[in-house]
Amino acid sequence: MELFCFASKSLTNIWAGIGARMWAVAETSESDMRGRITKSKRMTVGSLGILYCNETHSFTTPFLVYSEPNPEKVIDDIWPEKWRLPFRIHPLGDPSRQVHMDNAKKSWPILKKSSAASVSAAMNITGTTVFVPVQISSDDWAAIINDLATQV
Repeated sequence: MELFCFASKSLTNIWAGIGARMWAVAETSESDMRGRITKSKRMTVGSLGILYCNETHSFTTPFLVYSEPNPEKVIDDIWPEKWRLPFRIHPLGDPSRQVHMDNAKKSWPILKKSSAASVSAAMNITGTTVFVPVQISSDDWAAIINDLATQV
């Protein structure tokens, strides 16, 4: 299965996205945005996602994708900056549950097995790998849900 990972600079921005049940990516140069639009077409309704907080160096809030990214829409009323390629999400948790990257490296199968130089590289959470999924097993997803999902 595929997992799409998205980074945020702050926990505040993650809470705002969870509250709005939406996520989007930073606006970048025109050429970078063309690449992101192309890559975003791989993410479809029902895709699996997770958020990563750069501020706390932690994973949080697994989610299901509820709409395809919209290449025409710019979001300017959820976060302080303008954001592009917005898509609806169904959160399976919230930022009250986080797993620091060091703990994820020790317990999540995908990171325990990874030969990547960093967690960011292993999980595709850099700017150039936005909308590039990582392949995970059902054991990986189970570990993520066990650690981060909240009961409704």
